[in-house]
Order: sequence, then C-alpha cells, then structure tokens
Amino acid sequence: MLYIEKEGLPNDINSKIIELSKSEKWKSISEDDTTAIRNAFDNDFPKNEAKEILLHEQHGICAYCMRRIRMDNHSRVEHLVPLSKNKDMAIDYNNMLGVCDGGEKVTGNQGHILCCDAHKKETEIMISPLNKVQMNKIAYDSEGKIYTKPKDEDMERDINEVLLLNGIQKKDGTVRDTSTELLKGRKDAYDRARKMMVALNIKGKCTSATLKKIMDELYNREERDEFVGVQLYYLKALQFVDSQRYVVSDLGITVVIIEHYRTLLRAIGYKVFDK
Repeated sequence: MLYIEKEGLPNDINSKIIELSKSEKWKSISEDDTTAIRNAFDNDFPKNEAKEILLHEQHGICAYCMRRIRMDNHSRVEHLVPLSKNKDMAIDYNNMLGVCDGGEKVTGNQGHILCCDAHKKETEIMISPLNKVQMNKIAYDSEGKIYTKPKDEDMERDINEVLLLNGIQKKDGTVRDTSTELLKGRKDAYDRARKMMVALNIKGKCTSATLKKIMDELYNREERDEFVGVQLYYLKALQFVDSQRYVVSDLGITVVIIEHYRTLLRAIGYKVFDK
C-alpha cells in the first residue's frame, strides 16, 4: 500500500459531476436509498473517465494491494467511505480509489479468499492510502506480510480483517493466501529487492545515491511494478542504514538500529549487534 496524491479532475469531467449534483434526479434521492444512489453512480456519474484518471494517479496498481489494474472488468472504482454510508461522498472524486476485483474472477484451488474491496464491501475503514502519515507506517517482512511500524491496531485490523491483505490465519498457525496470492507476490518482490542489493553490495555500489536513483526510477514509472511498495520499503530501510555503514561494517562499533531494519541489514551481509 502506497500513499496516493490526488491530482484532481479535468474541468469537463468536474462539470459533469457538478451538473449531476445539482440535478433534480440526484436531489430527489433520499440519503438511505442505496439502490438509487448506486444506480445514479453507475449510469449518470462519469465513472469510466474517473476510473481512467484514478489508474493514472495510482500508476496502474490497486490502491489496497498493489496488484496491476487496467481499464477492464478486473478493476473497479471503490468508495473509501462506502456509497451506502454517505450520499454526497458517493459522487465525490476525492473519496474514490482504483482497485482490483479482489479475486472474484480468479479460478483455481486457492479457496477463493477475497481481498480488498471485494472483501471490504460496505464496511467503513479508518486506513486510507490518501493519508500520508498512515502510509509511512506501512511495513513488510521477508515472508510478504504487511503490517505497521510502529504498531497501529486500528490500521492492522483493517489490513487483516477487512481488506484481508494477509490472507487467513488458521487455528494451527498456518496461513492461507488470498486467491490473488498477495503474500506470495509481496514475498517475491521482497526477494527481488534483496537479491538486487546483495549484488550491488558485492560490487561496493550499495550507496545512498544508488539507492535513491533506484527508488526514484521505481516510484516515477508511468506504470509501476506490482507490489512496488515492498521494494521501496526495503530500499528506504537500506538508505537509512547507509549513513551508518562505516560504523557497522568498518569500525565494529555496536550501533543500536531501529528494530525493523535489523533483518534487512543481515540479509545483505552486515553484522548487526543487538542492544
């Protein structure tokens, strides 16, 4: 999950939304008539145009899970505040995200475990890809699990119970991945970043400047890699560590490293001492 910065709508599309909001048809719909609100959103709101802009803002990845989304029936426009909970926000572009189908169209033996909007449905959540402070708390481990650091119980409730981004943990402690294999996808992304950094470190090129260049390239792509947030998280952690590189690897001085950086350091061959 990555922070999404809204770009705003072109004037022609914005004008269509304003026209809808002022129409007698829209005004006549009661706040609790979800069916009528949904019908107006589906048929009178410029949904396809809005969806195209959402995909551009999000660089072609789902706002929740970071899987690839395109202008097809495997993606949809999601309301952060559910359409059934707030009539006005049902046609407010700033309340909309581009998301995947959550595995609804996936076939196979994964047990059809849905995620993202497909599992969230009309549940209200407090986590938001539009909240930069929250997104700075997002972290990933080497097994592909998404969590928060420092721990935020409300965010993790939404991640694990509503959006189901970590699959389902069974009573025996094992985990069943989602139908869209989110855990596997994030683990693979983590492994790719780690292997790339191992190769750079061997060549003596694992520097802050190199890491920044790679991060900028990944972040600014018109169509970002799937699960790119995992790679960016890993690289950002290493960038933080680079300033401590001589202390850790050359002088042998014990350095207290923020806890969630320890695994990353060890993965690329640094010797890290516990406090």
